[in-house]
Amino acid sequence: MSAFSTASLCALTALMAAGQPPEEALVQPSFEEVAEDTGLPVGWTAWHTPSAAAYSLADARTGVACVAILDDDPKVSYGLRSQPVKIEPGVTYRASAWVKILELEAGGFAVYLEFWQGPRRVADFARSLTEADDWAQITVENVAPAGAEAATVLVYASSATVGHGLFDDAALEPLD
Repeated sequence: MSAFSTASLCALTALMAAGQPPEEALVQPSFEEVAEDTGLPVGWTAWHTPSAAAYSLADARTGVACVAILDDDPKVSYGLRSQPVKIEPGVTYRASAWVKILELEAGGFAVYLEFWQGPRRVADFARSLTEADDWAQITVENVAPAGAEAATVLVYASSATVGHGLFDDAALEPLD
């Protein structure tokens, strides 16, 4: 794990260790509100600092805002992670987001479904796209493992990605 993803995990750990319970649903799934102190959508934290993922008014799928990831470094990953959402172990969950790829030289853009037990990530699952010149939905589904208490959605450009993508309308929902 890189130092940058460690910083993101530390921020999440601090949030969960502070006794703040997970949310009942995703906060700002359409990325419409920006936090003035971070410049990021309310309810979302940067995977990497400094971040190449940001609140954007570029070309939202719905509403007026979306998330833009402009990744020009083939050695660093970028993304935004949702606040933790309360889940039940043994239930199948679906994480999704819509992506529009404006430019892609390498890699792809992904959505992760991450499961947490307290401050520890216990499982993660991902799907990615390498082509989407119009809005396309990425979905990933899996059963919450035993002991899992929360889940997060991560919109992401891997360390192999060089390109510019937009994300909008994230979701996290039980399927059972």
